Amino acid sequence: MEHDHINEEIRPVTLEEALAALNGSISRISETEEADLRAAYGRILAEDILAMRDQPPFPKSPLDGYAVRSEDTKGASKEAPVTLKVAAEVAAGNCFDRAIQRGEAVRIMTGAPIPDGADAIIGQEDTDYGEEHVNIYCEMKPYKNYICRGNEYKAGDVLLAEGSHIGPSEAGIIAGTGKRSVKVYRKSKVIIISTGDEIVMPGHELKDSQIYNSNLFTTEAQLIEWGVDVTSVFHVPDDPKEASAIIESHIEDVDMIVSIGGVSVGKKDIMHAVYDRLGIERLFWRVKIKPGMAMMAGTYDGKLVLSVSGNPYAAFADMQLITREAVQMLSGNDHLGMVSAKAILADAYDKKSPSRRFIRTCVEDGKAFIKGHTGGNNDITSGRGINALIDVPAGSDALDEGDEVTVLFI
Repeated sequence: MEHDHINEEIRPVTLEEALAALNGSISRISETEEADLRAAYGRILAEDILAMRDQPPFPKSPLDGYAVRSEDTKGASKEAPVTLKVAAEVAAGNCFDRAIQRGEAVRIMTGAPIPDGADAIIGQEDTDYGEEHVNIYCEMKPYKNYICRGNEYKAGDVLLAEGSHIGPSEAGIIAGTGKRSVKVYRKSKVIIISTGDEIVMPGHELKDSQIYNSNLFTTEAQLIEWGVDVTSVFHVPDDPKEASAIIESHIEDVDMIVSIGGVSVGKKDIMHAVYDRLGIERLFWRVKIKPGMAMMAGTYDGKLVLSVSGNPYAAFADMQLITREAVQMLSGNDHLGMVSAKAILADAYDKKSPSRRFIRTCVEDGKAFIKGHTGGNNDITSGRGINALIDVPAGSDALDEGDEVTVLFI
């Protein structure tokens, strides 16, 4: 096998140093495209969204009741009601075609335009629900239960700024302006390359000492969840020529390449040779975290190459702690940032942590549960049901039930 030397003298970096190195090597995607609103969920706006008209565009009622002139309700009480003539009934989507007159009321439904001349809405529970005439049981102040035109926003207001993430609320705001499509930044494009002679793609028969390729699918699922366009996936044996050829043939069409496996110090850890063959400039090799230390990153033709560990949980940690941040830097999607919080450990953890360690956990009601989630780096099933990682500082002793810990939600 063609295999250049591995420089084990390269200094491992901290997680913060690794992220800083990526940040200095990544340019946010600037190309934009027009997307139908229904296809824009999760995308990043490339334009300001302006209000085209006042919202609401007319004074409207916040409840079911009667539109009245407040001066006509003076002195009204349950014992001495004021009686008004019901001039009409107005539902949302309709309107009363003249101004309300003295001594009149208009039956009105939630969201309906308030008639001219009316300056208050009395809730129907404060009336006798009259249809031709209505008894009013309380005095109303001017503009009580009255939503003014433009109460939410005015025409010309910036409702969403460029760079905003389009979530459910944002989609509703855009739709409320009447727009059917929006300008968004294009998705980041990534290919995935998994490596290993012992790895077989699902659907094929296993031979002795082979296992199915779960890492590729876990990795792809995470990238898709983060809004990435995974354009192609590949599996190659432990052959640096094949891996190099794939990178060379796809580098112009993608923003980032993610490879899985081949980054430790064994004879079949081919990614070192791939980096050397292609002249990929290393940003770092080995990160001072456990699991996931054996990770390498570099740049090639101005594009990022991230090579994560081949062990399932180590690969997952590399993806969550490092690759996720790289995707955020590329896309400008700040929603991808991991949220840090404090939690109380519900189970003891009996291992010391000479290096910084990340433990799988499920956080519920402020408690971090690790029972059933502390398998080894090759244990896939221990990841079921987790929603966070416990960030254990380097040099920590074993953790006791009841200890306060820092968790990063995934």
